[in-house]
Amino acid sequence: MKKRAMARRPLALTAAATIALGGLFFGSPAYAEETGDQPVEQTTEPTAEPTPTAEATEQPAAPVAEETPAEDAPPAAIVEAAEAAEEEGVAIVAFGVNAAGEDVVVVTAESTDAAEGDAAVKAFADSANLDDANVVTVASAPVAFAEGEVVGGQGYIGLVGQNAYACSIGFSAFAPDGSPALLSAGHCAYDQNNAKVNDTTLTIPNQEPAVGGPGYEVPAVPILLGEFGFAQFGSTGNAPGSDGDVNATDISVIDINELGGFSLLPEVTDWSTAGAGLGSLADGTISVKGVGSPVAGNVSKSGRTTGFTTGTIDGNDVLDGWAQIEDRWVRGFSSNTIAAPGDSGGSVIQGNTAVGVISGGTEDGPGGEQWTWATSLVHALPKISGYEVALDLDAPVVTSPAPGSTVVIGSTITGTAPGAELVEVTGVGAPFEVPVSNGTFSFAAPGAPGDYSYTLTSVNGFSTSESTSYALTVELAPTPAPVFTSPASGSTVTETVTSISGTGVPAASVVVTIDGVDYPATVDGSGNWTVTGLELTYGTHTVSAVQTANDDTSDAAESTFGVVPVAPAVTSVADGAEFAHDAGPSTLSGTGIDDSTITVRLDGAEPTSTQGAALAAVSGTFTASVVGGVWTVDFGAALEPGTYSVSATQTIDGVASAPTTLTFRVLAAPAPGGGGGAGDPGDGNLAETGVDMLGPISASAGALILLAGGITLMAMRRRTLMES
Repeated sequence: MKKRAMARRPLALTAAATIALGGLFFGSPAYAEETGDQPVEQTTEPTAEPTPTAEATEQPAAPVAEETPAEDAPPAAIVEAAEAAEEEGVAIVAFGVNAAGEDVVVVTAESTDAAEGDAAVKAFADSANLDDANVVTVASAPVAFAEGEVVGGQGYIGLVGQNAYACSIGFSAFAPDGSPALLSAGHCAYDQNNAKVNDTTLTIPNQEPAVGGPGYEVPAVPILLGEFGFAQFGSTGNAPGSDGDVNATDISVIDINELGGFSLLPEVTDWSTAGAGLGSLADGTISVKGVGSPVAGNVSKSGRTTGFTTGTIDGNDVLDGWAQIEDRWVRGFSSNTIAAPGDSGGSVIQGNTAVGVISGGTEDGPGGEQWTWATSLVHALPKISGYEVALDLDAPVVTSPAPGSTVVIGSTITGTAPGAELVEVTGVGAPFEVPVSNGTFSFAAPGAPGDYSYTLTSVNGFSTSESTSYALTVELAPTPAPVFTSPASGSTVTETVTSISGTGVPAASVVVTIDGVDYPATVDGSGNWTVTGLELTYGTHTVSAVQTANDDTSDAAESTFGVVPVAPAVTSVADGAEFAHDAGPSTLSGTGIDDSTITVRLDGAEPTSTQGAALAAVSGTFTASVVGGVWTVDFGAALEPGTYSVSATQTIDGVASAPTTLTFRVLAAPAPGGGGGAGDPGDGNLAETGVDMLGPISASAGALILLAGGITLMAMRRRTLMES
């Protein structure tokens, strides 16, 4: 933030004031110095009598400085003369009359080092009607004792009548209307007599106890910092509250005097730059990047009395609970962070996260160590509805594509914006906002070709970051290659292909190339195209296509598909058929396309004996031509018992169809019957002897002869099959 060159309202206060440090408590627990610490809401006066925390310091009466009437302001001619002198290197510090009534012009020492400087000073004096003015030099241009930049942990005083009360700033903030504000402790807003602390002013940093100063000191002409707005110490209406009261808190806001020229920074001073000299507390700070609940671990505090100190929140501390500060209950947390009177309202942070403001404490805590109580910010902020902590947001970073990249229309731009709720984007069309989720954001590139420059800013409430510039070039996306849908690439069809179809960019022109011949088509509004008038017969075909849109022609797409004959039909044997042992098929028949060649592959296994104890492989390949739409292959003999599979294809012009497959069985012969054994009924279990045995014996002999002949025949048939 930058300082604003605006008029400042002076306060009626002596040039310097000091106060004695009060003791630590519980006797006087609120960490405000010289403060009554009994706050009330703006519209409600407390009924309880406040308990004083320290003695107030009487201030001698001082005249109220009147604001300069507008008509007494320097004439425009004098202002122009001062500006002209500045262009010549002359710094006009002051002008007017001295105690003797003589005209005086005050300039810096280096302003008169050159003749041009003397001439510029004389010209200014003439313009201001300062005849024969005394020219007085000072070593350098003066600086304001009260720095224009305000940070958390800085000291301030509040004024009630002739009394001054010292506290510390917690955090820079924004009011509901976006105007600047500060957060501090609620008990800093009222004195020990419950009188409202109205005006506040900053103290000089190098005079604070935090850096060994005597107490506090204010500028000779202190500038109004602001006035207390909302303040609550205890429960609603500033009632004492109770343990467990969710409304109990200790928080206040100071609405900033916008004429004071103050610049509130979202930072907390570490008190490293306020020692010797008049170093600005803003030269050594820790950025506030978020607001959160306290967690176990290190915790730091910044305040005017003890400066920047770090302690811990451990198992002996309250992480979320209530403490009775004086006669009021305050919801917050404890730590052993060093603090003292005058640190009230000071910043409490963990890393870059604001977690609380100092409320009270004691040096004689558990184990004799420091015990400090801080108001919990996450519970206090809802009580000051609409006010928010000012955050030092990081500028957004675009992570993809890289700045200066060339992208296609509609590409996604992504980035990071930690701590932001949204990113404001300007520079391309109307400004728009992009939500941030888990620290990341994204939006689409413009929808038209061109060079674009964006400005991106992280936003969280009224807090904004520095801006990021981002440029890229957008071009039309390359026209994609068309897609083949029918026949699909890699497919096989059984009919002559007379058309090819696909999809593409609506209104694009498509050219399909087949065997060196181009076939044009146009993509319709639904994204479909078709070329007709084709006659692609049996065989494998590879075709290509390109499409042209917006004067841009795509890469070629290719498609390969096959046209094959339909598979032949088998009509003589059904899939899964079974035949009797003596009725095995010797042929196989079916239908097909005239003049095609049918190829049948027969595979099976036949028993090697009538009992089928072992199986012998049987296979063969047979061919036939289709005549009159039918075909037949001859196995050479009836198939013996066994299980068989058949695969039949038909081939035209060297292109084979898909196979037709089936399986069938030839059943085994029934087992031979028995009789005449020892157990045959009706014969008294007597053995059969004599001539009656000749019949069976003769029959058996004949059977053996026939069997021998059968074996010979089977062997011959198997050999015939194997040789087929």
